[in-house]
Amino acid sequence: MQRIRPGLYLLQAAAPANCYIIEGPRGWSLFDTGHPLAAPALLGEIESNGFPLAELDAIIISHGHADHAGGARALLERRRVRVLAHADDIPAIEGRPALRRGLGPRLRRIWRRLRYPYRPLAEVLPLEQGRTLRFLPLWQVLATPGHTRGSISLFQPAEKVVLCGDALDNRAGRLSVPGSRRCHDAAAARESARQLAMLDLEVLGCGHGPVVRASAGLKIQSALPPLD
Repeated sequence: MQRIRPGLYLLQAAAPANCYIIEGPRGWSLFDTGHPLAAPALLGEIESNGFPLAELDAIIISHGHADHAGGARALLERRRVRVLAHADDIPAIEGRPALRRGLGPRLRRIWRRLRYPYRPLAEVLPLEQGRTLRFLPLWQVLATPGHTRGSISLFQPAEKVVLCGDALDNRAGRLSVPGSRRCHDAAAARESARQLAMLDLEVLGCGHGPVVRASAGLKIQSALPPLD
């Protein structure tokens, strides 16, 4: 576990996916849950660092891919809490993914199912753009579609922090916007990245790769593809 800011921690047991603990007034919440096979290690990392599951308040899912939502079922078997995600990605998290045309999307969906034996959730509550979470009153929900139709980020203005799921990628030492091969809508992904770049940001926590701990807004601007 790495401390990023007061009340914000990076969990690493689900690598290559990142998960984040956010402390609230009455407990703590989890942003993303990693893939299903990493769930036992993730649970161990959480509890060994002094975060009892009895104080888990909510699970927030950045988007409906198995490497980010797949560990939620194991957590819910230990403690029943609310799970929240954008309405457009709830069908995938609940095991009802929208059918996409073309061989490529179908093959990628089959590959993800084979690699991550995903167990869907029974009930996920919808999040909306601009909503401030009652259990995390310092954090705001941002709609950042593109990678999936319902991708969301969390923004903490006071600490100038964004947790963005896969709206941006920081693997291989390079911050980047997901390209068309890894997106539901590449144009929407570019626009979401531009919206994030307009925020006053110092810290960026992506779904993959190291946390950007300084000048995050400027680094997002540098990563933006040129306008067409």
